[in-house]
Amino acid sequence: MNHNPAAHEMELMAIKALCFADDHISESFEMKDVSEWLGISYSYFYHSFTTVTGEPYWQYVKRHRLELSAGLLRHSGYNISEIGDRTGYATVAAYTKAFTQYFHRSPRSFRKIDILPNEKRTLEMVDMIVQAFDKKGHAITPLFSFEMTETDHLPDSTLFYTLLSRGQDPIAQMIMKMTREEQRMRNIISALNLPNAKVITSTLDSVPVTDYEKMSMYAGILIPNKEITPLFMQMAVAEKLMTKRIPGGHYITLPVPTDFATAGIPMYEFIDRYVKEGVFKMSGTHFFISLVAPNSCVIYIPHLKQLL
Repeated sequence: MNHNPAAHEMELMAIKALCFADDHISESFEMKDVSEWLGISYSYFYHSFTTVTGEPYWQYVKRHRLELSAGLLRHSGYNISEIGDRTGYATVAAYTKAFTQYFHRSPRSFRKIDILPNEKRTLEMVDMIVQAFDKKGHAITPLFSFEMTETDHLPDSTLFYTLLSRGQDPIAQMIMKMTREEQRMRNIISALNLPNAKVITSTLDSVPVTDYEKMSMYAGILIPNKEITPLFMQMAVAEKLMTKRIPGGHYITLPVPTDFATAGIPMYEFIDRYVKEGVFKMSGTHFFISLVAPNSCVIYIPHLKQLL
């Protein structure tokens, strides 16, 4: 634990700025807008963010936008113009230029790649999990079948969350911190009587585009906007929770009788497999796992209704 108050405040500021960028992914803003939102000087913000994260703020914003756009190229049903617009680029030309400079491929060419470099590692982790279950006599593969899915429609909601990892082994950090954070979230839900709120976990980043070591995993409360009260907002501020807008829409749901850590990697393989087969296309990168019980969770995948 960091006992230096100044360093702690600097890290909290950096996390807030990182989360601001994620929640405004399609919007135009400048660094001075973020420094003013944080209530600190531009110079202090510029230097402290780089000190904490090892990456200049605008470099992070650009990387995050382009990686999320690559995820949409991979799994969504949007065209290149729509993806550029959804990730903050005013024109197709600007998006194509930025994307090509970063990935050394055009968006159109990237969309045709069969297996991404980072994807190989993800799929290897899936195989390890499957083999581990098979040795115990429990077949996990049948659990991740489209025949096991249902559909749901979620209203416009807000995620109130805390980051479980940043710049460290994300899955290990997630597992180590989840029990405490899940209990904290459930205590908030219970204290404020929020029957429709969900405790969820996922990543702010794009799987498998973002480097594994740079992924930001979170735990949080997803609550319909209509049910957010002033009292809840007061508690969210007191608990130092970040916010992320989650658009309402159609979701594929997949209940699985496993813990969240076991479900996480096969979830990606499930998404990738059925998108490639043309069974569905995603409407965004904000898939998540709802924690129901110690060995029970539900995967939520946003999808384009017309393609099912």
